[in-house]
Amino acid sequence: MSVVTTLDITDMTPEEYRAVLDHMGVETRPASGIYLHVTSAMSFGYRVMELWDRREGFEEFLEKRLAPATQELGINRRTEITITPLHNLFAPRLDEIPGLVPSLPGAPAAR
Repeated sequence: MSVVTTLDITDMTPEEYRAVLDHMGVETRPASGIYLHVTSAMSFGYRVMELWDRREGFEEFLEKRLAPATQELGINRRTEITITPLHNLFAPRLDEIPGLVPSLPGAPAAR
């Protein structure tokens, strides 16, 4: 069953966020089970929402890639994680998203 994961990360800086993504190489070598990664700056830090093909795929990514990366980088932020079944998906402009990415503040080229 497809799931939506939400990671609410307290006090993470833009530099730390970028460092974690770069360290894991997820944009060039994504985990096989991920469909979508969306991040938004929040008053507390960052909210990361992802769409995965199954819960176990996310849990494996968390254990084998994300946790080791943050540990190796010395980034220890309070993180609340929720995993819920996907209820619906609507993406009428999906083909336009690649053109949007370079303009985003968290994009690889935005450093």
